[in-house]
This record gives sequence, structure tokens and C-alpha cells, in this order.
Amino acid sequence: MSGRSLVGSACAVALGVFALHAQAQIFHLYLQCEGFVFAGAPPPSGTKGDLGAPVKPEADPNAVVVASKNDGSEDENSKVRFDALSRRTAKSGGAHLELALRDNNMTAFVQRSNVLPTGERMRYTATQTHYAATYAPGPSNRPSADWRGSWLFSWHPPFQKLAATRFSIDRQTGRLEGEIVGPAGEALGLMDMQCVPKKEGEGPAPRF
Repeated sequence: MSGRSLVGSACAVALGVFALHAQAQIFHLYLQCEGFVFAGAPPPSGTKGDLGAPVKPEADPNAVVVASKNDGSEDENSKVRFDALSRRTAKSGGAHLELALRDNNMTAFVQRSNVLPTGERMRYTATQTHYAATYAPGPSNRPSADWRGSWLFSWHPPFQKLAATRFSIDRQTGRLEGEIVGPAGEALGLMDMQCVPKKEGEGPAPRF
């Protein structure tokens, strides 16, 4: 092999390594979010629920005061908000969402989730206070079509009418608030999660 060929091969290897490294570093923020998804209408006010206990009047979770970053009240506010959301809806289920955010083209990548299809990318906006994004499944999107058979839709069949999922993440508290909406903009469900930042590789190791 000639010297020129060796130099060319070395350059190709170096460029390949650089490309892989660059690809691994394209995301600037990783978020791991856990909480609940809420769905369905609650029983009429004043009637008895499944356990025979009177149902309290509906409360507005948006009236809950958002905790400051380090004032020690975030856990209490989270409990109050959860109680308020529970009164607004018929049932709740565990929800998780792992996001990778890329700031050079404002893309959010779903790494793993049971409320959004894994592998999907969506545009997000960033303000001084929040990250916000909307996921709208495409009619011919295969991952979205496969996702329709997931736990979320068997858990609450009306979610089959899902037209979009909108959510925002508070950049100070890490609180994620979202809603699942139907074709007419009607609310089909609500999401409430707490997000924490993670570095690449800090998540659980693959099992297989």
C-alpha cells in the first residue's frame, strides 16, 4: 500500500471516529420524567366513588402555587396537585418519559416512554422559564401506528382519538404538565410528572 493510501485510510478512520463522537454529543440535555397520566371524567360531585366515599367538588390544579426551586415546598405542592388532578379525572396510571433535547435545531427525541412513542422526534420551544413541545402523530407514521397498540390505549380506549399531546416542563422545578387532546381540541387526559436532568450513560444499563 502506498504512503498516500495509508494517509488516506488514516484520515478516513479519524473522520469516522470524529463523526461517531459528534453524533454521541448532539444532545445537550437528557431528562428523565416520572409521574402519572390521568383520564376519564370523575363521578358527579356529591356522589359516592368506588370505595363508597363522597367525592369532593372538582378543584382546579392550575390554582396550586408552584414551588420555588429550593423552598422545600415542592413535594407538598406536588401532592396537592396530584390530589386535584385525581378529583378531575376518573383514574390514574404510572407514566414515564425520557427525553433528549438538542439545542442547535430545537429537537426533542423520545428515548423511552409509555405515554409517547419511543424513537419519535418533535420540535420544542425554549423560553426563560419552560421547555414546551407538541407531539402530533402522522397518519402514515409506522412507529405511531405500532404505538397505538401500547398500554396507554388499552388502559383508556378513548385515547384512540388522540390528535396531539402537548406538554411543558418548568426549567426551575422540573415539573412536567401536559394534556392529551382529541381532534376537536377536547381534553382526553392529563399528564403530571417530575423531571430530573441526567447525563448520557447515567440511565439503567440495557438488560440484553
